[in-house]
Amino acid sequence: MSSLIQYGWAAVPRDTAKFVVSLSSTNTKPATASSVSIPSTPLAQKITALATQHLPLQTVNHCYRVYVYGSIIMAQHFPEQLASWSDFAETFYLTCMLHDIGTAEAFQHTTKMSFDFKGAFVASSWLSEASAPQDLVDAVAETIIRHQDVGTTGSITFLGGITIVATLLDNAGQCGDLVAKETIESVTKAYPRNKWSGCFASTVRSEIEGKPWAHSTHIEQFAEKVEGNTLMEPYEGEVLP
Repeated sequence: MSSLIQYGWAAVPRDTAKFVVSLSSTNTKPATASSVSIPSTPLAQKITALATQHLPLQTVNHCYRVYVYGSIIMAQHFPEQLASWSDFAETFYLTCMLHDIGTAEAFQHTTKMSFDFKGAFVASSWLSEASAPQDLVDAVAETIIRHQDVGTTGSITFLGGITIVATLLDNAGQCGDLVAKETIESVTKAYPRNKWSGCFASTVRSEIEGKPWAHSTHIEQFAEKVEGNTLMEPYEGEVLP
C-alpha cells in the first residue's frame, strides 16, 4: 500500500475479515462522539445541507454515527494510514453523509436503479456542482456504489473498506471489537438510533420488493441481519414521533 493516500485511493482486501485481521482489540479504547470533529469546510456544509434536506432524521443520525465510528476506528487502529491521509476527515464525512442518499424519497422510488447506484449519481452531481476535485467526486461515488459490496474476493479502496466496516458496525453489529462499549454509548447518545434497525430493515425490504433485481439482494437475509443487530439493540431507543 502506498504511504500516501489521497481521497482513499489505495487498494485493500474487499473481505472485511482480511481488512481488519491484523488489528488488535487491545488498541480499542473508550472514546466520545465529541472527540471527532465534524468538518466545516464550505463543501462539507453544502453537502450537509443537501443531505439533511432530503433524508429523514433517522438516516441522518445513521450517517453521523458511521462517520464517528469510522473516524475513531481509523484513529485507534489505522494511525499510520490516517497520518498519511491528509484529506481523510472531509472525504470520509462527505461519503458518510451521502452513502444512503439513494434511499431518500425523492430518489429511491423514482428510478429502477438500485439505491446505492442511484445515490452515486446524485452524489457525483452534487459534488461536481460544488466544484469538488474529480478524484474526490469519483472516490465518494465509487464508495457509495460499493458500500454494500461485502464479499471475500478482490479488492476495494481504503475509503470503501473503512466505510463498509463502519456501516456493518452500525447496521449489523459486526466488527464490534473495534469500538468500546463506552464509545457506542456516547455515539448513540449524541446521534440517537430511534429504532434504526427496524427503520433500515423496512427500507431494505421496500427496495427489494420494488426492485427484485436490486443490489441489496446480494446480501442474503439482509433485512433479517439488520433486525438481528444484538450489539446495538440496547441503544435502539424510541421511534421518532
